[in-house]
Amino acid sequence: MRLTLKELQAIETEIVSEVSEICCRHNIDYFLHCGSALGAIRHKGPIPWDSDVDIIIPIDQFDKFLSVARNELSDKFYIDYYDTNKDYPTLFPRIGLKGYNTFSLHVDILTLVGTSSERKEQLWFSRKAKFYLQIFKLKTNLDIYFGKEVSPKMRLGKFITKPLLLFIPKRYIIKLFEKHCNKFPIRDVEYVTNPSGGYGIKNVQKKSIYGKGTMVSYSGLQVKVPEHYTEYLKHYYGDYMKLPHPGKRGNKEIYEITRL
Repeated sequence: MRLTLKELQAIETEIVSEVSEICCRHNIDYFLHCGSALGAIRHKGPIPWDSDVDIIIPIDQFDKFLSVARNELSDKFYIDYYDTNKDYPTLFPRIGLKGYNTFSLHVDILTLVGTSSERKEQLWFSRKAKFYLQIFKLKTNLDIYFGKEVSPKMRLGKFITKPLLLFIPKRYIIKLFEKHCNKFPIRDVEYVTNPSGGYGIKNVQKKSIYGKGTMVSYSGLQVKVPEHYTEYLKHYYGDYMKLPHPGKRGNKEIYEITRL
């Protein structure tokens, strides 16, 4: 199936609508995260050139969300995750269009976890989380990451990494990651982070910035962003209302969505 960017965004917005309704119905906190929150504030919807949507849920409500969402999502959508898909490559779930893979069309469901108040410990916490994510991805995709299509330098890594990973069960990596994410109980901390995020320690912010969330407009919906979204977005993007140079915007217009 071939979709234009606008068609893909429209389907992802449907998913956001269902997630929002489920969370509100079950008193589960959620927030549009990073670029999705930016899109809501700056564009009143997805960033026009962005194909990705991120939602983040506090870790102490995450299992409840997965349970109710699996029961209450419409038949149009499904949750893709390592507990039902042995080839799933990462440690957070995605919601996608039923019958199709979640590589291009998806809404990421991320966890908001507690972290230390000390800067050095925050840095260590972020790096360790990234390590677990990378190891899990490599374990799941050894042939992809070390195939002929990658650089000679990366292929060289297979002779070091592959034998080691063959003897590490994926369930063990998951257990280590989950233990790490629960090291600082979110109810007791001043600072929180997204352990799966690409921004590293920049994901660390005060929990009070998220608060209970603020409802804003998003493509005709009312959805939650962090309560103090101005401070939140400045932390990530600086002058967040300023548009990036056209050359730094995504320009892909057609997406291939393949069947499972």
